[in-house]
Amino acid sequence: MRNSKKTEEVKTAATAASKTSTKSETKTETKSAAAKTTAAKKSVAKKAEPAKKATPAKKTTAKTAAKKTTEKAAPKAAAKKTKSVTIDTICEKLEKKINKTKAAAIEKTIAVDIEVYEFEDGSNQKMYVEIKGGNVTVAPHSYDDKSFRVALSFANAVAFVNGKITLALLLDSEKFYAEGNIADAIKFASIF
Repeated sequence: MRNSKKTEEVKTAATAASKTSTKSETKTETKSAAAKTTAAKKSVAKKAEPAKKATPAKKTTAKTAAKKTTEKAAPKAAAKKTKSVTIDTICEKLEKKINKTKAAAIEKTIAVDIEVYEFEDGSNQKMYVEIKGGNVTVAPHSYDDKSFRVALSFANAVAFVNGKITLALLLDSEKFYAEGNIADAIKFASIF
């Protein structure tokens, strides 16, 4: 009996061992199958990631913030009415453009009656430049006793006083007309 007990114990132990090994093999097989499935999912996920290419979050710097503010302000600035140029403005700028030293060297009185036409409102306006005794006067009125008369477009007058075109280009333009004493006109041109 002893043998049979031992045999039974051995059989029971063997059966238990085989069950344990079967369980561990099953667990190992299950784990390896799960690992393979997880690995397969990860490789598929890795392959899918490059196709998505996540864009990095945009950083807001002081420059971009200032640029956005400027862009928002630009339409508002455009909506504001621009300061219109008047005959007075042209007179002021023309007087600043005159070389006073060269004007003081002219002994003769020279008066130029200037008509500026095609203003923004469609009107024509007059002004004059007078050199008398070395003093220069620029005013927005007509001058009766003129040496010569000049007519030019508003666009050319503004471009000239703002320094966008030279006197030579102004004289050559189709929107410039002069009549009167040519010698006085040449002396007058020398003060610019």
